[in-house]
Amino acid sequence: MRSTTNTQVQLALATSLEVPGQVAPWIGPLVVLGSRAARYSRQMKGRQLVIAVSVPRSDYAATLIGCGWVLASKPPALPEPLVALRAMKRGQTLRAVNSRFVITGSFNSLDETVRPQQAQFAGSRWKVDSIRAIAPVSHGEPPMRSPRPEPGSIEHMAGLDLTWDARLARPAADLAIVGTKTWLEKELGTSITRENDGRAPSEIGSILMPQTPQSATWYTRFFSASRLDEDIPIPPDVNAVVLDGNGAIKHLIEIESPVVFCVLDRSVADETATEMLMQLRNTRGEPFSLTENLGWSPPTGVEALGFTVAL
Repeated sequence: MRSTTNTQVQLALATSLEVPGQVAPWIGPLVVLGSRAARYSRQMKGRQLVIAVSVPRSDYAATLIGCGWVLASKPPALPEPLVALRAMKRGQTLRAVNSRFVITGSFNSLDETVRPQQAQFAGSRWKVDSIRAIAPVSHGEPPMRSPRPEPGSIEHMAGLDLTWDARLARPAADLAIVGTKTWLEKELGTSITRENDGRAPSEIGSILMPQTPQSATWYTRFFSASRLDEDIPIPPDVNAVVLDGNGAIKHLIEIESPVVFCVLDRSVADETATEMLMQLRNTRGEPFSLTENLGWSPPTGVEALGFTVAL
């Protein structure tokens, strides 16, 4: 994010796009924490960064940290659509973006004998000059077509609008959030905006872009803490995991992603997760200063510590 200090980021949340947002001093800092950890992680090698955040209630903490991580993702460098299509092989899966849709599907052919040139993929013919961005998909995305989302207030604040179509075509897709899925999914429809910003609000869900059976593009995997045993090991392309609550944090030692955020809910009278974190820090960890390394300090009412362990 472009802001350099916690206090410069004044953000507001609202339960829907039709309700005025309410500014709170803890919203921006949690988003900033995710962003700064994302940037710092690019220089880490061989160690895992663990950041524990203790909050009065865990509402929105995990998803806001996740938003910060996504907002700091690096944009992909994609060739022009025609160049990319020339390199495609028949049957290869691709993701394309035009003014209306994000499309995933199988590439069939490119016809450069007509004007404008046309490409056939995902079961339809498309004018090449109408394609804004296109990228091969190596991990077997199913055929899908979904409306192209528009960047909102927060995406503009973070500069994502400048590379929006490329990000939709090849999203970083390196974030996982583990918790009670029904609670987390309720937060996706919450709007988030910069204070006094005249742009349309963003939604937490539009920033995180969770992977669903209906999504043609996505940034974030959601896992249920109660069923995480079935999903471990976490896929190796995940660079950050947010563990939301005690049920998720108990899996910490099984997570091998470079960055792990642990959200501790002080409204729950259970010290198990705290004790596990302290034991891991004391036996295997090396201190990590959030202030010195990330330039970040927790807002009032929030406590935080960081440490690293060998991967």
